[in-house]
Amino acid sequence: MLTGTVEGIVLQKTDYSDTSIIVKLLTPTEGVKSFIFPGGKSKKKHGNTLIPLSVVSVTFTQKPHHNLSSIKEIEPVIVLRDIPFNPYKSCILFFMNEVLNNTVKEQEDNEGLYQFVKNAVQILDLSLSTRNFPVMFLIQLTNYLGFYPKLTEGGKYFDLREGTFVRYTPHHPMYVSEQTSLVIMELMACKLDGSDYNEYPLAMRRKALYEMLNYYRLLFDHFKDLESLAVLEATFHD
Repeated sequence: MLTGTVEGIVLQKTDYSDTSIIVKLLTPTEGVKSFIFPGGKSKKKHGNTLIPLSVVSVTFTQKPHHNLSSIKEIEPVIVLRDIPFNPYKSCILFFMNEVLNNTVKEQEDNEGLYQFVKNAVQILDLSLSTRNFPVMFLIQLTNYLGFYPKLTEGGKYFDLREGTFVRYTPHHPMYVSEQTSLVIMELMACKLDGSDYNEYPLAMRRKALYEMLNYYRLLFDHFKDLESLAVLEATFHD
């Protein structure tokens, strides 16, 4: 029986038995990896360490001929200070979690993606300004999923089908208006922490967010409707 320790980001937990759960983690070197957590339904076992996108350290055992490793111990690597007590940031966290579960596949080794998500959670927790954070997260995540929008000289319209900013309106309906394309283009040059954000009206931020989600839907056939979106929409503010 092998024993090991791995750092990971909690993507999902599902019931396995009356007392146990399956925990799905995003890891730095093994992509998405699932574990069985005996007794994991009891908060005495983990406290609040299994909320979505928690960064945790897992000590596990792996028995021969068993597909799932078994969690012996789980501890927080990062203790969130503001997100658990901030309804708006909590909504953003659930939104990020749903997007990742729709896009990140099993067994994909992507350390850059892992570090990006880990940093994003920390930035969200510490940021004073989060108005642009949801759409910024969508934009920057594309860089680690392999379809970051391509800028071209004179490009004014974001062609969602081609993933490119083009000079003229495409001969199909899957493109973004010039005004919203400019917002997305400007946000591509900004930092996630909000230190160099432009201030956009609520309607423009909302439009940019929905257009980026349309981009994701074109690229991922299995991209489901996000339950968190309605809650996030309700918490949008100027």
